Amino acid sequence: MLKNITILIVLVLADLVSAKSNLSTERLSQLSGEKQNSFDSKSEWDQAYSRNSFIFGKTPAKFLAENFDYIPEGSTVLDMGMGEGRNAVFLAQKGHKVTGVDISSVAIKKSYLLAKEYGVKIKGVVASLSKYQIPPESFDAIICFYFINRDIVEKMKSWLKPGGLIIYEAYTELQKTVKSHRKYEESQYLKQQELLKLFGDMRVLKYEEPLHEEKYRASIILRKE
Repeated sequence: MLKNITILIVLVLADLVSAKSNLSTERLSQLSGEKQNSFDSKSEWDQAYSRNSFIFGKTPAKFLAENFDYIPEGSTVLDMGMGEGRNAVFLAQKGHKVTGVDISSVAIKKSYLLAKEYGVKIKGVVASLSKYQIPPESFDAIICFYFINRDIVEKMKSWLKPGGLIIYEAYTELQKTVKSHRKYEESQYLKQQELLKLFGDMRVLKYEEPLHEEKYRASIILRKE
């Protein structure tokens, strides 16, 4: 009897091991509650940026191009999730000292090429912003375009010098209704007026959340008092 029970247990365990091996890594992560690790994210973005062209173009985001003069002359600026450097290079052309952080080494390399093309210098850092160590009050301004990490909002505020600025823009949830829009992870969409709540302890200098444009976005400029 004991022998039969032992055999049965062994067979059940074997079936479980076999079933687990047949599951995809993504499915196992979902079942276990594990989040996608940074290596996977880096690999995906490295692949996306590997094409010869600049996937978001070489010109700066419209909101930045229209509002860059909020940033005082000669400022030290952090570009969060810099990508291929279009916004960083634009600000460097305006005389700012720009450090751009991105998880993709391919993107950082392309940002240097873009900076060389326009005859300016920027500093690129390959790192996850969740782990990258930045001393308090390091920057006069921080820009963040179409990259959302709610877990580091308080860190962003600490990285700013007193009187420092944040210029932030991202898609809102309504963007998902646009048929031609490439879908992102749910965490990369803002809820209605969410930026006002995330940065409620900062002074709002400008806020836009238009409903009449081709894309649904929220854009904000804030000052640390």
